[in-house]
This record gives sequence, structure tokens and C-alpha cells, in this order.
Amino acid sequence: MKSVTKWMGPLVRGMLVAGMSAAILPAAQAEDWKPAKPVRLLVGFAPGGSADLLARLVQGPLSESLGVPVVVENVPGAGGNIAADKLAKAPADGYTVGMGAAGAMAVTHLLNPKGTPYKTDDFAPIAMLATQPNVVIVSPSLPVKTMADFTAYVRKTPQVTYGTAGVGTSNHLIAETMLHRLGIDMVHAPYKGATPVITDLMGGHIAMTVDNITTAAALAKTGKVKALAVTSSKRSPLLPEVPTLAESGLKDFNMPTWQGIFGPKDLPKPIVARYNQALVKALANPEVRKKMAEFGSEPVGDSPEHFSSFLVQDRKMWADVIKSAGITLE
Repeated sequence: MKSVTKWMGPLVRGMLVAGMSAAILPAAQAEDWKPAKPVRLLVGFAPGGSADLLARLVQGPLSESLGVPVVVENVPGAGGNIAADKLAKAPADGYTVGMGAAGAMAVTHLLNPKGTPYKTDDFAPIAMLATQPNVVIVSPSLPVKTMADFTAYVRKTPQVTYGTAGVGTSNHLIAETMLHRLGIDMVHAPYKGATPVITDLMGGHIAMTVDNITTAAALAKTGKVKALAVTSSKRSPLLPEVPTLAESGLKDFNMPTWQGIFGPKDLPKPIVARYNQALVKALANPEVRKKMAEFGSEPVGDSPEHFSSFLVQDRKMWADVIKSAGITLE
């Protein structure tokens, strides 16, 4: 597992450095498509989660660039897979795009290649929007303050439960990778999005989750949850006092989250180019970047080709994670 978690950091950092410069597409190609009616932006999770917040942050600038309203449509369930399936089956005419992350776009087919209604190549990558650290957070009622405390608590307490936004989501796989390396077992409780997970965590119905920095930082600062560690290679400015998992004993652990925009397979290149140009412009907006920084996101805005190359490597990494941790659909 060490080799898996170690290389993801340089790969993502390379995207941050090279992505913006690689993103500019020929203006004539991008301007070939002008939408004539509102477009839908599918989000596979409930309102209030990090994916929803990011979608609504780019919604306004994207609408302005395209010249038509962009309507965010939340389609929660199955770790983002219901929305992904809906996107895969949508007409490739540019009027339906979707927010995607590692779970639905890279992992589900690896977990169950014959049982998923779509394949990972049923989508047209448009642009990666952002990367964010994740945070290991626990219920405020738990008698722990550090990862060492938490590990000891789980080892002596039967049937300790952790929640995720669904089977195969990135927070599920990150949690399983962490537990595998710690040598502890917990009961997995999959939900239909991040928001209900947090509700049950604060209420003490589950013990732990791995949540995006976007929502975890605010909850930790107000004492509604306890933050034990971040999953990235360096500490987050939003939670500077919280150590990394690497600092907590899991050497080289570095598993951030990414989010991007996809279209259905066979989306014409001029439409992909038009969306990419509009998204890159949105991510260059100082106000958008300021707000992203406020909830711990780093904007990317890469080209479709660069995003596609990243996805190939990302799927290889998750395949290694799934095999090493023995993760299966529950």
C-alpha cells in the first residue's frame, strides 16, 4: 500500500502546476457550440455536501460563460452511481453534464464489473475542478483525542461503526485503506450522501467517518465532531492543529479527493471544448478561488486530455487499493 499512497501526491501536484497551462483550447473550436436552452449539472449526492457546494460555486460563472442557465440537479444514492448512470444514458448533446469523483467514475466498475449499469469509459472527461484533503472525524462522544487513542478504542470495543456516502465512494476506500494499514476492523454503514452521515456522527449513532475538509473543518471548529487527522501529505490551513495520518504513524499516507465535470460518452469535441473553456474561466475567477480556499479546495482546471490521462492512473491506483485491502461490494 505504501507505493500506492505515495505517488498520488506528486500526480495531483503535477496537475495543479500543469493543468491551467494545458487547459486553453482553440477559441474557434470552443465557440463552435452555443447552447440554446438550460443545461443540467447532475450531482450524485445530497445538498450540502462538498460536491454540491462546489457545483453551486461554479454554477453562476458557468451560466454566464455559456449564456444559458445551469441547473444543479441533486440525484443522491448508491455513492453517486445513480447520477452517473443517468449521465451515461443522457443524450450526448451538451445539455446534461455531471459532477464526478473517484467513486462512481473510477471505482464502482472495479468492485463489480458485471453488475454496474455503466462502464468507466461511458463518460467524456471535461475538466477536473478541484482537489481537497479529507479528514478523519469521530463522534464528539467518543473518549479519544488522537489516532492512537482511536485505534486502541476500536481494538477493545466490539462492533464499532463508521459511515460513508456509499459503497465504493472515495471516503469509503480511504477509510478502508486506513483501517487496513492500522490493522483494525470496523462495521461499514453506507449512506446516500455525506450529509446524513454527519448527522448520525454528531448524534453518536456512528463512531467515525472520513469527510471532505469542506464540511469537516467547520464542524470540528465548533466542537460538533472531533478531527483526528487529515489524509493528505501536509496539514490543511483550515485545521492547522490537526496532524496528517503520516504524522500519526501511517508513513507516506496521501489520499486527497478530486472532483471533475464529465459528459456522456461521444460528447462532440466542440461541446467538450466549450465546457472546458467555460470551466477554466470560472476557476480563474478571483471570487471563486477565494471561496474555494475558504472551504479547503485547490482549483485545477486542466484540459480534457490531461484529465483523461489522470483518470487512467487514478483507476490503476484504486485497483491496487481494492486488491490490497480486500474491498468488496456489501
